[in-house]
Amino acid sequence: MIVYPRKRFDFKYIDLLIALGYCLNPLLDRNQIGYSIKKLWPNGNVLIGLSVRTIFDALLSELNFQRGSEVIMTGINIPDMVNIVQTHDLKVVPIDLDMSTLQIKPGVIEQSLSDRTVMVVVGHLFGSKMEMDIVYEALANRPEIIIVEDSAQAFQGVSQHLPHPRTAISMFSFGSIKSVSALGCSVALTLDHNLYKKLESRLKDYNKSSRIKFMSKIIKYFFLKTLSFPFFYGMYIFFCRLFRIDYDALIISAVRNFKLSDLFRLIRQSPCTSQLQFLKYRLSTMNKNHLLGRINAGNFVRERLNRDSNIHGLFNETHTYWLFPIKSKNKQELVSKLRSNGFDATFNSSQLNPIEATGENQLTPNECITYMGNTVYLPVYESIPEKKFDTLISIVNQTADFQK
Repeated sequence: MIVYPRKRFDFKYIDLLIALGYCLNPLLDRNQIGYSIKKLWPNGNVLIGLSVRTIFDALLSELNFQRGSEVIMTGINIPDMVNIVQTHDLKVVPIDLDMSTLQIKPGVIEQSLSDRTVMVVVGHLFGSKMEMDIVYEALANRPEIIIVEDSAQAFQGVSQHLPHPRTAISMFSFGSIKSVSALGCSVALTLDHNLYKKLESRLKDYNKSSRIKFMSKIIKYFFLKTLSFPFFYGMYIFFCRLFRIDYDALIISAVRNFKLSDLFRLIRQSPCTSQLQFLKYRLSTMNKNHLLGRINAGNFVRERLNRDSNIHGLFNETHTYWLFPIKSKNKQELVSKLRSNGFDATFNSSQLNPIEATGENQLTPNECITYMGNTVYLPVYESIPEKKFDTLISIVNQTADFQK
């Protein structure tokens, strides 16, 4: 049975072969590689880390806020980012989003500010960008508050991301399932030279991750990429069901990089030299149309779904559809129907979760909670034929419950 996977890896076999070649090259110059990556952004200070988690943890370690200080976070993120804030003895204050635009709702930052607020973390979601002016305006009279942009899901090219003077740091991920994947690594941009020097010093002190471990990761993704071809993926699901194996859990486990129980030991490392070289290769060879096929596929589906369809970011013009989530109250029925027709839709595989309000005076991010509780992720990417998209669109339009 042909089954289209929920996500397409953004690398080719030739990329993996090149990465293996870097692992076998003993002459790589780590300092020169780092310098070459940093030159891609001549207008800012560039940090390179093992992951966005790594740089975010290092940032909080360097800033060393007073215990109990508050960090405002947009109301959807991965649990690890929340855990990092809480492990630094800081309090998370979630704010709600307009899920149709994936923008911060007007007034929610101002309502969430207190004398203890030290940071605002803005997460750009699902491959879209948030409009940052609403954040800058809300904090116009609070210049001491640090603004962090978590752009792990939103990288659109080197020239598309230039540092803003009010944002302290912007972070981008090149993990295994991200756009322009380097099977890991992150880049952060800042105009604050003092902050840059502190973070650079801390990150350099971390032990290098193993080259052998990176090689094994490359080999693993050779197999996973092969498995992601619709025919092989259908066979994989068939045999998992035959032997009563939870293929959903197996997929999630295979692509998840950091175990929560060992999070800080795993993230407090630096990339091996061969992985840095692979990151340099991916960034320097990305062309301006790299995401165009995925964007066209996303627009094709979006324009043909019912007008009342609750696509996350339906009215966000910067959407690149890193993920294609929709809100449907009958998510189990919809996923079952899609899977029986060869589309591996899912409602529980993403690590993205709404952040619950925990303080008495905190605003509940109701829209984030409602949407994420009814989210279905559709397989939408450029290698799916148009006729197959027609089938997917028909199933969603006939089956999904888009009621508010």
